[in-house]
Amino acid sequence: MARILFVQLQQFPFPGLYYICGALRSSGHEYRVLPTNRFGTIKKHIHTFRPDLIGFPCMSGMHREILRIASQIKNTFPNTRIILGGIHPTIHPEIINDPNIDFICRGEGEWAVVELLNCIDDRVSNVNIPNISYKENGNVFHNNMRPLVDPLDKLPFPDYSIYQSTPVIAADTYPAVFMTRGCPFSCTYCHNSNQKKIYNGLGKYVRSFSIERILSEVEAALHHYPNAMAVLLGADTLGSDLDWISNLLTKYHSRFGVPYTCLIRPEFINEELAIILKDTNCHMIAFGIESGSERVRKELLRRMYTNQEIVYAASLLKKYGISFRTYNIIGFPTETKEEMLSTLELNCQIRPDYPWCSIFTPYPETKLSEFSIAQGYLAKDFTYDDIPTSFFNDTILKKVDRNFILNIHSFFQIVVLYPFLFPLSKYILSMPHNRLFRLIFKAVYSYVCIKSERRSLFSYLRLALANRKLFR
Repeated sequence: MARILFVQLQQFPFPGLYYICGALRSSGHEYRVLPTNRFGTIKKHIHTFRPDLIGFPCMSGMHREILRIASQIKNTFPNTRIILGGIHPTIHPEIINDPNIDFICRGEGEWAVVELLNCIDDRVSNVNIPNISYKENGNVFHNNMRPLVDPLDKLPFPDYSIYQSTPVIAADTYPAVFMTRGCPFSCTYCHNSNQKKIYNGLGKYVRSFSIERILSEVEAALHHYPNAMAVLLGADTLGSDLDWISNLLTKYHSRFGVPYTCLIRPEFINEELAIILKDTNCHMIAFGIESGSERVRKELLRRMYTNQEIVYAASLLKKYGISFRTYNIIGFPTETKEEMLSTLELNCQIRPDYPWCSIFTPYPETKLSEFSIAQGYLAKDFTYDDIPTSFFNDTILKKVDRNFILNIHSFFQIVVLYPFLFPLSKYILSMPHNRLFRLIFKAVYSYVCIKSERRSLFSYLRLALANRKLFR
């Protein structure tokens, strides 16, 4: 049977690979997952494993490094075939025009990858496989998209063992079990709206696994992640169906002693849900504030909840002793300094246990990037190649106060954790940005990660050293 080597540049579990590898296992194909960006390590595994195909899970922003490594692979192993999958080739299929890419997988990849390896086994050159784009005689062919898998329980059981030979990931204290696919919302900074267009007419976009399937996957994940302090019950959002989530969490609590964490929109948090979370051993929930300005949320982001709803949700979580994380973004187009400060002030008011803040990163073909271009915040020729690899380092918008954005980002977490620093921060924000400010951010960010993941400082440092062996 054909062999595929997955090379991922991310330093964390990639949930989509659990399911693709589960499908490959059910079909008899061999696979290996290699998390690294060191070409020497990749080269060694190609020599020993001798894959028929090398696959990269590809996220926007990471695609440039993936193409660089693909070029190195092709220069050293010219007959090796390379496929990209994930959100970037799904939204931007033109990436197949790169000379080092042979295939891309658009959309759900479980059966598409299996069928591609079947073609490789059968030495078929005309790859007529839905979701797969390929090259033949210098020409690019895009096959049609296949219907969305529904119900999701039709998918083969995922393989949660794929990272067991990678200590930095196998020691994860927060294994993720994804319960749903698709998001019912259409935020302007997210590719979700574009994906809905791609899948239009191909089935129900938002789907969920059955409760019994979810619990079986949790059991498998806990078996392969013995250091788990909590399980991330993954979904774009929960809480809209109170009966379903109550049934799921009650059964989860009766079956497992490990707490869980999940993502819930603030407008869904009411007293009944808070009681359910408390009674079922919830370790933490997370919700997106994004901006403390209702104007920014409603006019720019298409998130319609109010500050009053956020304060009420936080008060309920505090009342029932449920820790929570907030997700925040600063540096939007047209956002004023006062509106950025309102995001900081709102977080100081509700006192999240684990505050989190990023700098706005525009993605091409989203509503907010189109708005940014129209208003002169981005160049008209803005492309995916302009996207930074991290949303922590800098803003790429023009016509904004870069110094203020970088400073408020550097001090966001520490001020929320210690609100008495807020008056002092107003003076710091006007100072020239410098390396010390970034070091403060990195130190506090690491502290919040260690605290939320319930790691010891020693284990965190040990994993950091192990990580250096895999990633530059």
